[in-house]
Amino acid sequence: MAQITDLNPAYADEAGHRDGSGGELRKTLLAGLIGGVVAAAGYFIYSRLEEDQKTALRQTVGKFVEDKIADVRAQFKI
Repeated sequence: MAQITDLNPAYADEAGHRDGSGGELRKTLLAGLIGGVVAAAGYFIYSRLEEDQKTALRQTVGKFVEDKIADVRAQFKI
């Protein structure tokens, strides 16, 4: 009879150790850390731009987002 502590062989290596929970957590934390650093760098650069550059960037990003939303709507026929 199987017990709750038995490992499913699909989730264990040859030695019977689980691999995944620690590795996945590490990957998730690393991705979050990298995302935070990139976001902080982007904000730092954005905050140092001149007002006319900020306005041009907002318009460019806004147009890009509108185009992508239109593409998604067209694909899903929404």
